[in-house]
Amino acid sequence: MRAHVAARLPPPSGGSGVIDVSTLDPRPAGFPGCMSCPYRATGTPAICFACANDGTAPVPVVACPVCGQEIEGDRCTNTVCTVDDRWFSRVYTATWRQEEMWAALWRYKYDQNQEWAPILGRILVGFLDERRDELAGYDLITNTALYVGPMARRLWDTLRLVLDGAMAVGPDWPFAPDLIIKTRPSGQFLGRSVETRRAIAEHSLRDALEVPRPELVTGRRILVLDDVYSEGFTLREMARVLVGAGAAEVSGLMLARRKGG
Repeated sequence: MRAHVAARLPPPSGGSGVIDVSTLDPRPAGFPGCMSCPYRATGTPAICFACANDGTAPVPVVACPVCGQEIEGDRCTNTVCTVDDRWFSRVYTATWRQEEMWAALWRYKYDQNQEWAPILGRILVGFLDERRDELAGYDLITNTALYVGPMARRLWDTLRLVLDGAMAVGPDWPFAPDLIIKTRPSGQFLGRSVETRRAIAEHSLRDALEVPRPELVTGRRILVLDDVYSEGFTLREMARVLVGAGAAEVSGLMLARRKGG
């Protein structure tokens, strides 16, 4: 049985409101070494968010106004950031350490280690708390719709579990699970070309999405959680169906941007 570990918390560093993890006692294992961390079970959103974002974030020379990723050349490499019918306003990302978050997400999704869900939920709430002045303006926070019925590739909802973890430690945030449902499987994105992913999103994914209770979203500003923002095709379809059901605005809430971005 893991003993309860109480951290001696330092004051936030640099006036940013983010904890300086180097002064924590005991020291965290460092992200993504969460499975061996003394705060694995007892960490707070503030601790886990600070650890996941430890270090100095690079400052883009020119950043995309939609997703925040550094622009190389004259336009963002994420396709949907540059289209006219994007349907969502912008993307927020919970950590700048994309490679480390990708490693954590791989262990969670593909190694199927569900112990990551509450940890990712704490990181998410830590990010929301850090950006409260801006993000408190959203009325609802929901999860991207995944399909877990017959013929599903994965029989558990990775995003709903993260949202459940976030709800457990962030009860003052307006989490609203499953505002969108996916009624059947669509094509797989992983390992496919940009053109193929776009075709899947605009056809089989779009046709599979529903908002079962539009009265819950009408006139609301909504954040939609997903694990990774890459191209933006999935978020575009989630935003499209929400706006079609009456939502006033949709933005993305991501754990990471594209690998390397």
